[in-house]
Amino acid sequence: MFSMEFEEIIYKRRTIRRFRQDPISLEKLRKLIDFARVAPMARNIQGLEFIIVYNAEMKKKLFPLVNWAQSLPEDQRTPEKGREPTAYIIVLVNTKIKNAYVDFDVGAAVENILLGAVNFGIGSCWMGSINREKIRKLLEIPDHYDIKHVISLGYPDENSVIEPYKDSFNYWKDNNGQMHVPKRTLNSIIFKIF
Repeated sequence: MFSMEFEEIIYKRRTIRRFRQDPISLEKLRKLIDFARVAPMARNIQGLEFIIVYNAEMKKKLFPLVNWAQSLPEDQRTPEKGREPTAYIIVLVNTKIKNAYVDFDVGAAVENILLGAVNFGIGSCWMGSINREKIRKLLEIPDHYDIKHVISLGYPDENSVIEPYKDSFNYWKDNNGQMHVPKRTLNSIIFKIF
């Protein structure tokens, strides 16, 4: 399988919201969940479970249940027709297994998925602004599952670059459709060195 250097993967991981319509293989989607499976979990209690959505009809039904890019003007938020995600991973917590300290587990697992996606040349968007009630009904998710996030996936059809933080944390698009994401410098976030 395709493999990049670790540092390249870290710096290349950007949120992608526009996708080519080439399908992602089920094998790669399963591997992304396998990366999540081995992430650190508090007390090693493994309460996370996942749903893969890659069926065309189900993707179409799920698409309007997620909200896109709230920092952008409304006309730039949602992917245009023909640039939608080609797969989704739904992140669940099985509360019968674990119901405390799950946010740490979710963060570690999702980051593994996002970095694994970059390694495969796949773009991703980690989404928390989602309609959980409608997703629960659509995917027939039992009540003892806490629906945490949706990860939208596909091969990138846009570019996103890091730029130095100036006066705002808001990301923005230029006239060529390239996303610009301000990041603070390393020295500005190191509070102290002893």
